[in-house]
Amino acid sequence: MVIELLNYITDKMKDIFRLVVLFILVVLVNSCDKNNIQPILNDGTPPGKISITSTKRIPGGFEVIYTLPNDKDLLYVKAIYTLTNGKVSEVKASYFNNKLIINGFGDTLEHNVKLYAVDRGENVSEAVEFSDKPLLAPVKLVEKSMSIKEDFGGARFSWKNETKSPLMIMVFAEDSTGRFREFQTVYSSEEIGKFNIRGLKSVPTRFAAIVRDRWDNLSDTINPLLNSKLVPLFEERLNKAKFRKVQLANDVSWDAWGYKFENIFDDNFNTVAHTQGGAPFPQIMTIDLGVKVKLSRFRVYMRSPNDKGYYYAHGNPKEYDVYGLVTLPNSTGNLSEWVKLRDLCVSVKPTNADDAAAHAIAGDEYDFDQTNNPIEIRYFRWAVQKTWDGAGYINVSEMSFWGSITETYN
Repeated sequence: MVIELLNYITDKMKDIFRLVVLFILVVLVNSCDKNNIQPILNDGTPPGKISITSTKRIPGGFEVIYTLPNDKDLLYVKAIYTLTNGKVSEVKASYFNNKLIINGFGDTLEHNVKLYAVDRGENVSEAVEFSDKPLLAPVKLVEKSMSIKEDFGGARFSWKNETKSPLMIMVFAEDSTGRFREFQTVYSSEEIGKFNIRGLKSVPTRFAAIVRDRWDNLSDTINPLLNSKLVPLFEERLNKAKFRKVQLANDVSWDAWGYKFENIFDDNFNTVAHTQGGAPFPQIMTIDLGVKVKLSRFRVYMRSPNDKGYYYAHGNPKEYDVYGLVTLPNSTGNLSEWVKLRDLCVSVKPTNADDAAAHAIAGDEYDFDQTNNPIEIRYFRWAVQKTWDGAGYINVSEMSFWGSITETYN
């Protein structure tokens, strides 16, 4: 009797298991049928219209403030409009907001915008429309602010991007055949931007730029003084094989933690010069450049441009002074006896993550004003005042120099 009862229960459990499996299969099949996908909550009734409170013209678009309809299942507000290039664009804002930013226009003509309220069932309200003229687009604002001037080895492009819009700056230089070629595209959303074309010969050259945004709006071609040519200032990269370590009395050791001073000029971004830590700031190093030179610029590379974990952190240098002389005054290293080559150098981290990463790889570059009474030096002193995380030690990957050499010593 007990055995028969157990067999009966077992058979029933098997039947229940089969039913459960069948139910799961049916649910899975139905869920894979795209034609059956519907919003979970759908009352079939469109929400009420939004009510526009105010509109404000902004560069390339509008800022719209509105009052939401009183619908419990309201999900978002969307705006639909046609861009300057004829493409239809759409932006959305959650029902938690009462403001919508509409942008992407490349002109200052009148444009029509339609706004809709949408509920959780994707039911769409009647449109509310307005028409207005946007302010000058960011690409045009940057175009108006752009300057192109001759610089060491090429030209410097400088601009203001007051709206901090993500933009592409396409920079051009004339090649040996007299034709423009795109030298590089610079991606930036910084308020103050600059880029240098380097490595060109000191001969008359035309330069130009075009600004573009993500909606494919373009500036006019920006060319200094129409079709005039600029003459790049002469410079050459100093040969690091001539560099030598100099140890003055107030220089700290840059050979700590198994690293070497010479790593700072070995052209290997994976090696590091490192101080021990605990010494007061400034922590100083001195380099014999092996030549008498009028420096045009130098570049400092953080530890290590190939390792993102060190970007703008650790013992990477943030603020420093630079000094130089043709001959060593004495071994004490007293900075009052040295010529300060420029004001405080400050490493600045761009606010945009992509800009920051690109900047870390490119290095912190600083120019020297050699237009008036250029200073000739042989010995270069680097006095670090502050690091990125306030560490008592300093680490740096590489340092490079450019300038006009007047005499070679070794």
